[in-house]
Amino acid sequence: MFRNYLKTAWRNLQHNKVYSAINIGGIAIGVATFWLIGLYVIDEMSYDRSFANANRIFRVAQHATWQSGSMNIVPTSAPFANAFKITFPEVEDAARIDIEGGGVIKYADKTIKEDHICFADNSLLNLFDYHFLYGNSKTALVQPQSIVITKTLAVKIFGDASKAINQTILFGSNSYPNKVTGVIEDMLANSHLQFSGLRSFGDALNMDGWNNTYLYTYLLLNKSSDITSLLNKLPSFENKLAKQLNYTQFHIELQPLTSIHLYSNLDYELSNNGSISRVYTFIVIGILILLIALINYMNLSTARASTRVKEIGIRKVIGSERRHLIVLFISEALLVTFIAAILACFLVQFSLPFFNQLSGKNIGIWNFGTVNTIACISIFALITGFISGSYPALFLSRFKLIPSLKGQLGSMHGNIILRKSLVVFQFVIAVCLISGSYIIYKQMQYVSQKKLGFNKEQVLTFHIDDMKVRTKTSELKHDLLQNGLIEDAAVVGNPIGNNDLNKNGFRFERNGEINSSSQLANKLYVDEDFIKTMDIHLLQGRNFSKDISTDKEDAVLINETLMKTLGYTNAIGKKMQYPTPSGTVNNMIIVGVVKDFHAYSLQHKIEPMVMMMPPNDKEKDNLYVKLAKGKTAQAIAYLKNTYTRFDKKNTADFHFLDENFQKQYAGEQKQEQLSLSFTVLAFIIACLGLLGLVTFATAQRKKEIGVRKVLGATVQSVTILLSREFAKLLFVAAIIAIPVSWFIMDKWLQDFAYRINIEWWMLMLTCSTTIFIALITVSFQAIKAAIINPAKSLRTE
Repeated sequence: MFRNYLKTAWRNLQHNKVYSAINIGGIAIGVATFWLIGLYVIDEMSYDRSFANANRIFRVAQHATWQSGSMNIVPTSAPFANAFKITFPEVEDAARIDIEGGGVIKYADKTIKEDHICFADNSLLNLFDYHFLYGNSKTALVQPQSIVITKTLAVKIFGDASKAINQTILFGSNSYPNKVTGVIEDMLANSHLQFSGLRSFGDALNMDGWNNTYLYTYLLLNKSSDITSLLNKLPSFENKLAKQLNYTQFHIELQPLTSIHLYSNLDYELSNNGSISRVYTFIVIGILILLIALINYMNLSTARASTRVKEIGIRKVIGSERRHLIVLFISEALLVTFIAAILACFLVQFSLPFFNQLSGKNIGIWNFGTVNTIACISIFALITGFISGSYPALFLSRFKLIPSLKGQLGSMHGNIILRKSLVVFQFVIAVCLISGSYIIYKQMQYVSQKKLGFNKEQVLTFHIDDMKVRTKTSELKHDLLQNGLIEDAAVVGNPIGNNDLNKNGFRFERNGEINSSSQLANKLYVDEDFIKTMDIHLLQGRNFSKDISTDKEDAVLINETLMKTLGYTNAIGKKMQYPTPSGTVNNMIIVGVVKDFHAYSLQHKIEPMVMMMPPNDKEKDNLYVKLAKGKTAQAIAYLKNTYTRFDKKNTADFHFLDENFQKQYAGEQKQEQLSLSFTVLAFIIACLGLLGLVTFATAQRKKEIGVRKVLGATVQSVTILLSREFAKLLFVAAIIAIPVSWFIMDKWLQDFAYRINIEWWMLMLTCSTTIFIALITVSFQAIKAAIINPAKSLRTE
């Protein structure tokens, strides 16, 4: 019998090609969109879950406040790892990572620059079960000066990964030797911890104190231990450490490995993490788009009830019960969804390259196995078919025998209200998505165009790898400035815009005496040319001067935010103390105050900052160069040639400063692009449904239109007649969508410390655009019906 139902359903689809195409096309687009979003979400949720011990690994993070500052950071100090192992029996092992292990690698006649190398404890290989191609994971990093590298790096250096074991490579200008003791498979893309090599710490960390926070600490819990037990014991450990470090409040967060990518957003993250809110957003968008497609099917199926009422009556006469009719109509829905699912496979395969480019992923349609994927899609199509077919089946099967044979539908008031409500719901979703996409676009435009307090145009930065070159930065700058292609150059400790400046505690003068409590501030080493190169405005005092020899050790510049935080009206001449990691205290004087500038992306408020001259050549590790406008290519060529004279082995691997900042918005930009794509698809599906309904409405009123035209009605009046009802629904949807859109997008904008204000015209613009395009869709079909020769409309059937 079910086979007979499918045959009947297939004939019905063939008989009503326009409606079938609208239903299948809409559901196919909806399923394909949901499929793509599903692949994206599963990939985001899969981060760090491939490790055997994933559920037992936790990362240590710190949250602290004190009288004049606070921190919420991932890095810890060296003693944390051993302290956890000794203090808490729940901890089986601990490992530390220092990401500053990369640089220039030399082997034979090859010189390779590789920054993605870390220092690590050997115990890291006990926590994370990386797949060793060559070498022994238990001993690979036990000996000092040993290194484990990935297959890709091994091939890059040695040509053949199997030849890497026991070879010695040299790091940096000092040619520091490292023996290759292991080769592992390349890192999986879905891991927050990415590297191309691990160098052994040796005994270098034993002398580091609690204040020097630059390491990433991971804990492995015993199989029989419960994280709750460990968390209950932490307060006493935290209180003891807070007293030692003079914190007013101190909290240690133990982050589950599998939650880091989506849930952690602290300072100094190891990678650009994802966002669970973004994942939830795309899940909701996927469900809503699929709902729009299913609503189309339900609306068209119930709207066409008048064309099937006699069929239902005849079926009842020949013995069909209501349950038989329900199975018939659900069979039709299942057939539609299965055809749509097959079409969705082709749509997904076709759109995946574009989707991967937008999302920054490398997802394949069969990522989770061919059998699993086909099974999931089949089950999904089955569920979708039941959902979309249930209401039409229940509605159509309820008609009484005698009235249905007469073609009488009975009271349709409830059905009409529901159908109108569903249309309104569709366009509320469409308007919200369009409004959201537009506001995200405006915010991204705002962050890319907002003045940051300095000139980021035509300024590039690059890292100076060779220590010998760092001793000759004055000569390097001098040679660069001999050509008009280079306007300015400065030496800086860190490139700004990467969200990774060092924070330190400083003690400032209050009421004529140095305050005993520290003020936390970003620390940036700059030379005397930084202010000029960056076009930063000086509010008070003077800049550093190379003619004043004491500036290198005694002078500091602070920013406007720090001056206000300290309560100064005139900061010039105020004293400051800087406790160094070695335990000494430097006494310094504020010689200048600069106008606030953004060292971080606009997700962060401008924080207090202290600028000092580099205390030694080691800290002169970044060069900022301002290029002449309109001559970028020539200036870069000249820069490379000049730098090569100072460093023949390494090239200037430069990054434009505006690109540094732009990278921090990568997640939001991907969300903007994906949201826009999904919004367009949702709107197309909604308009398809609208087109189907107006097509059916005009077909039902064909004779009425003919009579009106015979009596003198114009094309314009007939078009308005057919469009009026749908226009009302669209306006109702816009009225509902405006406050909903404002509420949702206001929440989204709160992630930015500096953001646009949602203006009424933004929402009105998106609503007007939505209504305009939807009315064009309606009017197109209405005009087509209005211009038909009335003789054809009035012809006897």
